[in-house]
Amino acid sequence: MTKELPLNINIKEPQWDQNSFMGRARHFFMVTDPRNILLSNEALEGARKIIQNYRSGIVPPGLTENELWRAKYIYDSAFHPDTGEKMILIGRMSAQVPMNMMITGSMLTFYRTTPAVVFWR
Repeated sequence: MTKELPLNINIKEPQWDQNSFMGRARHFFMVTDPRNILLSNEALEGARKIIQNYRSGIVPPGLTENELWRAKYIYDSAFHPDTGEKMILIGRMSAQVPMNMMITGSMLTFYRTTPAVVFWR
């Protein structure tokens, strides 16, 4: 028999202690996880629904704490924190690593002419 998930989990705050380096690092790596780019729209909307329902006091039967935190980090990585709107793919937190790698690689590759330097900066 599984017990119901309590409503006192604070999903407005990160899961890990932000007073330690490891807690901050784990939070950052979860929000910027590039695997979240590959999630379908259904998975993103499912995470949004779980988070919105939990904030409203509705807990789906069988939802575990790990599933709640996973939904929270999917939600945080794909939806705007102020408006709640789904962001375009290249603007999501989960796209930070691949997009910045592309920009940095281009800046290092195309440095020989002034127009290229100006464009990539």
